[in-house]
Amino acid sequence: MNTASLTLAALRAESVRDRAMRAPHPRLHALLQAVGDAPYESDEAQDVRFRLLDQSGQEQWSRLDEISLPPNTQAAWPR
Repeated sequence: MNTASLTLAALRAESVRDRAMRAPHPRLHALLQAVGDAPYESDEAQDVRFRLLDQSGQEQWSRLDEISLPPNTQAAWPR
């Protein structure tokens, strides 16, 4: 999870974001849009979390697997 979170954070960089958005991966696009330029940090358990707004507008630190995506976004892996 942390490797994926840090990779997502790196793909937000101005120099690579456009290329990442052209990749044929709709879930990546949805995650990049959801995270935007939100700050991130590691918690006590060393989980990387992004500071995002929840549905009520309150800031919340979320792991990558806790980020709400549009309902039509493909699952990360078929379950």
